[in-house]
Amino acid sequence: MKVAIVGSRSLNTLGIEEILPYVPQGASEIISGGAKGVDTLGQKLAQELGLKFTCFAPDYERYGKRAPIVRNEQIVDYADYVLAFWDAKSPGTRSTILCCIKKHRLFRVVPI
Repeated sequence: MKVAIVGSRSLNTLGIEEILPYVPQGASEIISGGAKGVDTLGQKLAQELGLKFTCFAPDYERYGKRAPIVRNEQIVDYADYVLAFWDAKSPGTRSTILCCIKKHRLFRVVPI
């Protein structure tokens, strides 16, 4: 199962041990957007568990200001399950959650 781990960049205090309980069994790949905060934790978690890691970095050259939103949509399209750690403020994480709803993607929001 391809699991996207996304969330607010401001959430720098979370550790792997705090996100691990939310990762479903059977995860074979971790996906993130390459930003600071939760995305970086996703990469560390993949390394810790020995899982494949895929990063969808925003392509500003191609999409300009919309690059992060397009990247979030690409993550949702690629993932089987999206795990969103959200502070109820981050507009990027909010857009990812709304994208999951729109595309009928399995997801879980973990309030932080």
